Amino acid sequence: MHRKFSLGLSTLLVTSAMIATAASAQEFKKVRMVHALPQLSASFANDSSLPAFLDFWKAEGLDVEVLTSPGAAAAMQLVAAKQAEIGVVNAFSSMLARQRGAKVKSYYTSLRGDIFGIAIPKDTGLKTLADLKGKTIGVSSFASGGSTYARSLLASAGLDPAKDFTMIEIGVGGRAAAAVKANQVQGLALWDEMYVRMDQAGISLSERIQDPRAKYTFASNLTVNDDDFARIEGILIGVARGIAKAQVFSEQNPEAAVRIHWKVFPQSAPREGVSDAAVKQEAQILKVRVQMQSQNAVGTNRYGDIPLDQIKQVEDYLVATKQLEKTLDPNEYYNNGLIDKVNAFDHAAVVKLAKEYKVP
Repeated sequence: MHRKFSLGLSTLLVTSAMIATAASAQEFKKVRMVHALPQLSASFANDSSLPAFLDFWKAEGLDVEVLTSPGAAAAMQLVAAKQAEIGVVNAFSSMLARQRGAKVKSYYTSLRGDIFGIAIPKDTGLKTLADLKGKTIGVSSFASGGSTYARSLLASAGLDPAKDFTMIEIGVGGRAAAAVKANQVQGLALWDEMYVRMDQAGISLSERIQDPRAKYTFASNLTVNDDDFARIEGILIGVARGIAKAQVFSEQNPEAAVRIHWKVFPQSAPREGVSDAAVKQEAQILKVRVQMQSQNAVGTNRYGDIPLDQIKQVEDYLVATKQLEKTLDPNEYYNNGLIDKVNAFDHAAVVKLAKEYKVP
């Protein structure tokens, strides 16, 4: 049984039809893509603002509606109910949905690597996971993947989650920074982007302590219903190809990527306004994921694929940490069959566009 979520289309953020065009909207095939997040920062420009604003999706003949949702479970519910063709979720969410009977499968991933980890404020004097015994760990929310990740990682270091540490919700941004400064927490279980923001706020942290078992975890993977692979294959390829082009663009020109995202999603821009300094600061956050979003992130020299042996290692990790109940054939979760077609575009042309691009 799946929980039901009531989500209005007011969650819609942007469509490529919002980009000015002389062509009739009827010429484009409509597709709905839902993110597992309530709002999208510039770190998610590759699969939201960039392909729309730069007409990468329009070049594929697509009118893509980018929607948001409260979280991964809600996004998967929309896909399973065919209220959205594509869900952008993490590995755990798509695998769990499959194990619970949803006929869904992933086919492209833009973020290939582990974004989570535990960080310790340097002024606490603590250095290791063992030092966190009896301490308080801050998480963005108990529903965050970082919460489960941290419990498993601390347990692997010999700490009992039931009694050896406490977890509290501290949110993100200013609220999280305030919790650290007030010594309400002595450890953090957030993710890469948030740690860079902490550093920019003047909070000195240790290097992230990560779980080696989670090395190949992946996120921002496009997940669809099984029967859509044949029914709308061309659409699926086009959506992913637009995202792949955006990955090339943002790697070459992260500052333009930030400016574009803030232009498309002004609510995500700084309240005090867009300045060169703010753009440079945000671009530093994008750069933390360059390797995970690169063409050769998993050693295949292609965008978007996940080798089946790596999927198996991710599944083994999730089973070992009791996030999944059982193991299945990796082919149940992932279909790499569209990747060659997705990667069939002129990379050099996108690099040239990025290097020469000036945001209007």
